[in-house]
Amino acid sequence: MLVNRAYKFRMYPNEEQIELINKTIGCARLVYNIMLSKKKDNSKLSKFDMIKEIPNLYNEYPFLKEVDSCSLRCAVFDLENGLNKYYKRQGGYPRYKKKGIKDSYRTSYIKNTYKGSLYENIKLDLKERTITLPKLKEVKIRGYRNIEYINGRIINATIEHIANKYYVSICVEEEIPYVKSNTSSVIGIDMGIKSLITTSEGISYGNPNYLKKYEKKIKGLQKGLSRKIKGSKNYYKYKIKLQEAYRKLQNARRKTNEEIVSKIIKDNDIIVTEDLDIPNMIKEANKTLRKNILNSTMSDIIRRLKYKCYWLNKKLIQVNRYYASSQICSCCGHKNNKMKDIKIREYKCPKCGIEIERDLNASLNIMYEGIISYYKEKYQN
Repeated sequence: MLVNRAYKFRMYPNEEQIELINKTIGCARLVYNIMLSKKKDNSKLSKFDMIKEIPNLYNEYPFLKEVDSCSLRCAVFDLENGLNKYYKRQGGYPRYKKKGIKDSYRTSYIKNTYKGSLYENIKLDLKERTITLPKLKEVKIRGYRNIEYINGRIINATIEHIANKYYVSICVEEEIPYVKSNTSSVIGIDMGIKSLITTSEGISYGNPNYLKKYEKKIKGLQKGLSRKIKGSKNYYKYKIKLQEAYRKLQNARRKTNEEIVSKIIKDNDIIVTEDLDIPNMIKEANKTLRKNILNSTMSDIIRRLKYKCYWLNKKLIQVNRYYASSQICSCCGHKNNKMKDIKIREYKCPKCGIEIERDLNASLNIMYEGIISYYKEKYQN
């Protein structure tokens, strides 16, 4: 089975390479913003029409010739992808890019044969720990110490600048061995605020304590940044510190989510969860609840569950988002409308008298509903 997988490395460019990376990021941002303005003026403009416009920009902006031409075309492709997501109601309308916010550029892999010699604009050498990129040539990298080579076809590379650090993400198309499907173990998952995940086996993964630690640090840095004169050296020092704090928080969240998802998928064959409408939940929640939903990173957990289940040939079932998992008794099936109040943390059934933790009760109901859906689908097909 062919899948697209990303490998992220820390880069160690020299001063000349740093200058060129920053220049390329700026040029890609410029092309993106110009084409977004043109698209607003003429909605019928296709991505191919926008790419044809790039050579005309060289006269007005001659410095565009100094950077990788693929990165400018990729900026147009990124804009087109953003517009397609907007038309499919998967995101908002693309905004103009600003310096210092998500500074990155992407370049495509090109492979040609000329006079019997092979040319590749992106080369990855994990033995020597170097990567060759267009215009930059060889750059030292670090990461994936246990891998000697990547067995797959390189599609593109994304170079990022975060808090005075540089990273490159290589997107590779590679073959994943087929894993025989098994249905011996089923688990239901309830996602919440107090506990990040509660499983039908009674295991809870609480919201990690590192959030409070980083939130306090970020709050202090934001306060310090607001007192600095914009454009001064101290302002940029604090800005880098703030970016570094956000990066550490993001990495901590990713690590936590990866550990939880890997554990669940390793031990189970059928995973049942709710089909949550997270954007609508955030929209309708109050200020405190909205913050807790964002901190819980539910969407990232669901995303990881989806692609890992696909890779490992596991079954992921998402029950209807309007299914009242918290209100139904997992023992007798009685529906208690009082459980709509999220402040009630224990389910007490007035019919059978069972007392059970609210999230555990919900995860059991989700599991039962998933098993019903699984067998309905199996025998109908």
